[in-house]
Amino acid sequence: MKIKMKETKIASANQFGSLTMTYEKDSVHDMSSEWQMKLATNLINNGKAESVAKETTKKVVTEMETKVEKKEKSILKKVFGKKK
Repeated sequence: MKIKMKETKIASANQFGSLTMTYEKDSVHDMSSEWQMKLATNLINNGKAESVAKETTKKVVTEMETKVEKKEKSILKKVFGKKK
């Protein structure tokens, strides 16, 4: 789960709570382990963070005329002549 911070918040940086970390406003954090998921859920429920949807990228492919096709057309014009 990824979260984006709405506010700057100091919270646990490890599963034991012995280290703290400042989670800055507008930063995105990947919360993958069990303790991080609990922390993320707590931050979201308290309104300090929001869940981030997975980013999807789309590749647009357009048809392009290749050099081979151009070459074939020019050969055909030479053989059959120009159409009128």
